[in-house]
Amino acid sequence: MGVYNNIKEQLSKQFSIFQLISILGVDAQEVRKIRNLLKQFHKKGFIKRLSKNMYEKI
Repeated sequence: MGVYNNIKEQLSKQFSIFQLISILGVDAQEVRKIRNLLKQFHKKGFIKRLSKNMYEKI
């Protein structure tokens, strides 16, 4: 999980998808990719979904 390891130190315990997008420097065209990444992190137990756009690191 190289992407996760690269950004985990830059994110607070609770973070929004918008904070993650900002850290990664992603443009509007790639937001779907970020949402899919978050979905995979959630399924593998790395993060917990708090609401539609809010997550928490476990």
